[in-house]
Amino acid sequence: MKIIKRDGRLVDFNPEKIESAILKSFNAVDGGSSAYAKEKADNIARYIYDYAKEAQNPLTVDEIQ
Repeated sequence: MKIIKRDGRLVDFNPEKIESAILKSFNAVDGGSSAYAKEKADNIARYIYDYAKEAQNPLTVDEIQ
């Protein structure tokens, strides 16, 4: 599965990048990553992966955000 980067490149979808971004948000707000934060990050990344898999066209980074 591919996504479209902001510069127009088509790249492989990487759910770890989504998880990392979400965990960075939790760190910024809470000062750390709890088990809850990790579970939520995993759930969100999995949801986006499933959504992107069913999409007619590759998603853009902005659509994912």
